[in-house]
Amino acid sequence: MAKFRKHPSGQWPFYPRLKEGDIQHEYWTSKKMVHQAFINDRKGRIVLLLDGPKYDAFLDVVRKKKGNIWASSVDAAVHEAVDEWVEKGA
Repeated sequence: MAKFRKHPSGQWPFYPRLKEGDIQHEYWTSKKMVHQAFINDRKGRIVLLLDGPKYDAFLDVVRKKKGNIWASSVDAAVHEAVDEWVEKGA
């Protein structure tokens, strides 16, 4: 029976603060798209569930502020909201 190393836990070094240059192995540095996907996959995650009316209201505000509701616009709006909330020290 083959033995495999344990999958890294959420506590392994750099998680979720992994940045470009943290990985030195030639496989990851030679495969740019795979390298970036690896870094992105290890970023922190927050899942937010919204009821329909609140979700629609949120998307309406994103559309007004960003001009559309593309995934990148929604992501930017959420980051702005989190940054503002953190700045307030709530």
